[in-house]
Amino acid sequence: MRRPSESSTMDCDHSRLNGTVFGIQDWLNYLRDQSAMCRKLVVQADDPFVKTEMLALASVCDEIADNIEDHLTSAKDHAPRGPLSRLS
Repeated sequence: MRRPSESSTMDCDHSRLNGTVFGIQDWLNYLRDQSAMCRKLVVQADDPFVKTEMLALASVCDEIADNIEDHLTSAKDHAPRGPLSRLS
């Protein structure tokens, strides 16, 4: 059971992390790598269902990475500015 203080947004296999802290760029790289791996598996798969599912998974990984990048870009555009920026 999850404690209320635990975040569910970035759950992952903690046994593989070994205490590593991931930054946003690490997550973006991971998602892009997973997408590329799924697309390679599509070429190797014989089953049309497997091909369809792997393409869908690759698309989801790309979409999540794109959404994170969009969020980062919009956050920079709306970041609070210092007092000197108000002089112009």
